[in-house]
Amino acid sequence: MGVEREHSAPGAPAGLGTTLAGDDAAERDELPRAPTARSVGFTLSSLGFAVAQRFTETLAPVGLEPKEFALMRAVSAAEGRTQQALAGALEIPASRMVALVDALEERGLIERRHNPRDRRARELYLTPSGTELLGRAFTLAAGLEGELCAGLSGAEREQLLELLQRVGAALGVPPGVHAATRTLPD
Repeated sequence: MGVEREHSAPGAPAGLGTTLAGDDAAERDELPRAPTARSVGFTLSSLGFAVAQRFTETLAPVGLEPKEFALMRAVSAAEGRTQQALAGALEIPASRMVALVDALEERGLIERRHNPRDRRARELYLTPSGTELLGRAFTLAAGLEGELCAGLSGAEREQLLELLQRVGAALGVPPGVHAATRTLPD
């Protein structure tokens, strides 16, 4: 009978591996590392998932979801733009945009105002409460950004952004537009 040994998958926390008998353990030790460890797509997918989770957790204390933060940030940067123009710039389907703005308006964070040039259009503005909340959210987001980039110099951070934007361009994802919004049904 073989000696029992515990083996973990590469990168798995200790104690979470499988227990293998002697001969099986020897075979396991000879297996090559997963090729995904050197895959750009796998690495981006894995990191994207981890960062998305952390960002959601980071914003939770101020009661915002990442999609709400993104819209409020866009409104702040272009107050007075119409809901339709912002939806187009962010590539958010119209029905999704209406629901998102409705929810933020109900919470008193965004307000719609009539457009004097087109009575059918509504311009978006942050309320004072929305401005204050967005400021708190930005502080939290900056803290997370600092954690994510703690091991990088300023030049390395800029290089990383440039490289990631080139990958995004190859995928047809414009800078500043979250790819997830492009897959939502209208």
